[in-house]
Amino acid sequence: MNATRVRTTSGLAALLDTAAPAFRALTPYALLAVVGVELALLTAFLPDTADRFVHGPSGDFHNLYEPAHNRELPGLYNPFLVIVLYPIALLPEMGAYRVFFGLNIVSLVAIALLMQGGVRSLEAKVAVALAPLALPQVHWALRLGHVTPMIALLLIASLLLLRTRPQRAAALLAFVSIKPQYLIAPLLFLCWKRRFRLASITITTSALLAGAGFTVIGPDSVRQFVSYYLDWGPNSTDNLLPVQQSWMISWTGFQLSLGHQANPLLTLDLIILSVAVALFAWVRTDSAGSAAVTGLMLIPLTPYAQFYDGALVLVAIALILRTDVPAVVRGALSAALYLAAIVTQAGIPFPVKDVLGPAHSNGVYWLAPAMVLAAVIFAVLGRRRNGTEDGAAW
Repeated sequence: MNATRVRTTSGLAALLDTAAPAFRALTPYALLAVVGVELALLTAFLPDTADRFVHGPSGDFHNLYEPAHNRELPGLYNPFLVIVLYPIALLPEMGAYRVFFGLNIVSLVAIALLMQGGVRSLEAKVAVALAPLALPQVHWALRLGHVTPMIALLLIASLLLLRTRPQRAAALLAFVSIKPQYLIAPLLFLCWKRRFRLASITITTSALLAGAGFTVIGPDSVRQFVSYYLDWGPNSTDNLLPVQQSWMISWTGFQLSLGHQANPLLTLDLIILSVAVALFAWVRTDSAGSAAVTGLMLIPLTPYAQFYDGALVLVAIALILRTDVPAVVRGALSAALYLAAIVTQAGIPFPVKDVLGPAHSNGVYWLAPAMVLAAVIFAVLGRRRNGTEDGAAW
């Protein structure tokens, strides 16, 4: 059986070696096609995004601006967000929105620069440079005034730094707690790797950031904040209108997009299945591959992810491009995830005319299952490095 497996593997390797020149010859044309899609997306989305920058913010940004301006709790966000936004909340709301918009653009440019480290050819560099700026979810985050681009940048930077400056990376990762549901995958990863000291740094720093926010807002805010979370209930859709539930792209939204009411038990089962895939992939991959899998698990492991947070797929793509899997696989996975994000956004019924209407979708939300499937591929292809390198990195 072993001899048969060796022969099969050798034959597959020979087939890949034979096909490699054809792949290399076709790659520039495929990348030019990707650039064409990105330019088409920019043509479709940029005018309305620019118009929103000129004419003013939405209610979503207002819901962040007002708590920061009045030093009140920002809902279920980490209270530290009030400290982050307070300097720009001293401006009139229009001015604050434009500054916030600019900070998000800077974050996207930084993401594009970080993604450059994983590619070499001119066509590939152009494609990855346009990717953050063309993604539909990014435009909605910009228009609505959300922190998603900044969170994406924090995640990419911290997961890359874990290999060389782990303690600094763990402290930087704590700032992701502004949207705490996106710490689930990184913390699970650190615990699975038995890097409990790094996990404790992230948790402790997150608590200190929250404490600073509570101090600024006032001591009674702690009780109020706890009541918010207790009132939210075991099902993350409890406090959402039906149509708002269909704006979610986590496993809850995936069920709705299939035409079924979201079942909390099934949602939990799908999250547990995603955890199992993640654990298996983390065992099978080296440090770079494990970081990519962590990026892939940001949305599948959280019970609550709104459609604009689909922009976090950029974290997974940026980290996938820095792995040592074959270039054709890296390119195919990145393109497939990007396509899944586009198709998912096309199915989101937003904006809607009837905010009191029933939950529905215009198509299947493929992003979460695509991210899990990509993690499975990493687990199958993964080659864990021996001893010192993997141990030193983590």
